[in-house]
Amino acid sequence: MEVIGSADRRGKGKGIREAVRIAAGNIVGFVDADNKVPIDEFDKLEPWLYKGYEIVIGSRGLARSKVEREQPWYRRVGSKGFYYFMHAVVGMPGIEDTQCGFKFFHRVIAQDLFSRQKIDGYMFDVEILALAQRLAYRIKEVPIRWRDDADSRLQLFSGNLQNAIDIFKIRYYCAKQTEVFAAERAKANHV
Repeated sequence: MEVIGSADRRGKGKGIREAVRIAAGNIVGFVDADNKVPIDEFDKLEPWLYKGYEIVIGSRGLARSKVEREQPWYRRVGSKGFYYFMHAVVGMPGIEDTQCGFKFFHRVIAQDLFSRQKIDGYMFDVEILALAQRLAYRIKEVPIRWRDDADSRLQLFSGNLQNAIDIFKIRYYCAKQTEVFAAERAKANHV
């Protein structure tokens, strides 16, 4: 095991990107440290990683998801607004919950996606999933058990402003990458 870190706050996205780069297991994932999703919920996700899916994510937004303790009303309203805004700007068809911090990947897929990732802040999840969809990786969203702990680090105004800026950056970056992805596929098909 190796511990990585920095005295500077460089962003959750950057920290996970650096960890994925050095990961050694066949399955790579991340779980929020605040235990909003109990680790035993992995048992619901793991089988899908062996049924043809390269990425399996926990979701609070599916019919069988179980939210044991909801966020305050203003966070729920903000989350719903973010959902519509993010889908209008980036797309993400078929994904209900991009922000649940319970995601697992086949290592080679994670290393490919995170090597392309640019967003260092909270919106890295959206970027990773948008890139995965554009690369045609198979994503499975699985209902999980989740509970709010009322300890959010997100600054309501400045944090959400940065998130909105990052969403537009993701749209721009993914649009530019579409040509790169097509060239990579064409090259792979001719080898």
